[in-house]
Amino acid sequence: MLERLEVQNLATLPEATLEPGPGLTALTGETGTGKSILVGALGLLLGAKADPGLIRPGTGALLVTAWVEGRPYSRRVTPARSVPRIDGEVVTLAELQAALEPHVAIHTQHAALALTRKSRHRQALDRLVDAGVRQAYETAYRRWSELEEELVRLEARVAERERRLDVLRFQLHEIEQVAPQTGELEELEVEARRLGHTDELMRHLGAVLDLIAASEENALDRIRTAGKELGQAARLVPELEPLAADLEAAEAALAAVAREAESYAAGLEADPERLEAVERRIAELQRLERKYGGDLEAVLAFADGLRREITELEGAEDRLEALRAERQAARQRLEEAAAVLSAARERAAGELGPRVEAELRALGMPQARFSVRVHPLPEPQPHGADEVGFFFAAGGDQEAAPVEKAASGGELSRIMLALALHTGADAPTVIFDEVDVGIGGEVAVAVAERLARLARERQVIVVTHLAQIAAAAGVHYRVVREGASAHLERLEGEARVRELARMLSGSYSETALEHARELLKP
Repeated sequence: MLERLEVQNLATLPEATLEPGPGLTALTGETGTGKSILVGALGLLLGAKADPGLIRPGTGALLVTAWVEGRPYSRRVTPARSVPRIDGEVVTLAELQAALEPHVAIHTQHAALALTRKSRHRQALDRLVDAGVRQAYETAYRRWSELEEELVRLEARVAERERRLDVLRFQLHEIEQVAPQTGELEELEVEARRLGHTDELMRHLGAVLDLIAASEENALDRIRTAGKELGQAARLVPELEPLAADLEAAEAALAAVAREAESYAAGLEADPERLEAVERRIAELQRLERKYGGDLEAVLAFADGLRREITELEGAEDRLEALRAERQAARQRLEEAAAVLSAARERAAGELGPRVEAELRALGMPQARFSVRVHPLPEPQPHGADEVGFFFAAGGDQEAAPVEKAASGGELSRIMLALALHTGADAPTVIFDEVDVGIGGEVAVAVAERLARLARERQVIVVTHLAQIAAAAGVHYRVVREGASAHLERLEGEARVRELARMLSGSYSETALEHARELLKP
């Protein structure tokens, strides 16, 4: 629920903090003090137009911040722009509205959103419909929609199947004709380097063999001679034996190098035809890489994808036939679920209309008529196959019309109150402004009793000029005007008694004060 609302430089309010209670909170003040400014502040957070005229004269910006569940939602407005934030992070106004709307619902003459949107009529009625019935419809609709979308996609693919198959088969043939192997390109590039440098390799290896073993003064002969000399020395001085062993190992290693070099050189042979074949193969593989992937692994993966798509397209007719049968069965289930939901809505509508009508008559509209109408839609929608509308007539001789066109601001607020009592409210925090327009006496008491009843389940904030309603609140704030400025104060004890007395009679006479104390008695 709404924990705190802070405003700065909003119209006549330099700054104000409202901390509503968990039940019913009343906001009062003399006519013209700007009681509805705080409601307008919340409206700014819910997407209302940021009129620069709301900025307090002499200041450069207004700021509104609401805390809900410990999170701050704010909007700063300057003459040039508006900056919405959530948790201090800049967001779009749509994101701010979407985040706060589930928590706060405002019902005023200009913002009775729940009754000016057809979708809200259906949502209110559906709170009286078994959740299992709605869930069954939503599941059936979701399955039918999935099959419908898949069928559209497959039909489009079938329509161009032959052309697509030609392309796929050509691409696959091109890859399979080359038949690339993983790692093949690297091996071929090594072979190409060897074949392309045969003469140079033989020259280098010949020089190596001459130096190591083939020339008259080669390294192996010299090492053998050195080894014999070191062996003789080691017989005289045993500590030289490790050096003799190292020299013997060096001789063996050098001999091994000579054998390997000789063997490699013996295998070298200029082969122009093989070199040409290798280079041709490399070119083919590189062409595939450029055309179908960055490396041969990607080319092979692309070929696997081609095979899968070819298989799918070749069996598309069978899948299409099966899919059409599935869709038909799903449509049948959808229509059955829609009929059950429509019947449940019709029953709920028949119960809700008389209940709300009875509440409206108790709320000061003795000739009011209210009904809920369920109309079939041409095609099922995600929410059902019906459109729900609330119809209202204030007088007995008036023809009922859609409530958003037929009801005044005060009537809309009372209709919302009546609906909330029987269907639940749209949000944990519900704000009513002008719910008491044109009423008094017993009707005021009835409105107060119903607001208090709703406040047992919701946080309710009401802007009111009636003492009977203000007295029913657990928390009471007053807006006080002083010249061009106003401030907000929380009333308790005798200060609250005096405010109720002023609301009752416009004076602080002992009679008015006593009457106020009577209203506050449990």
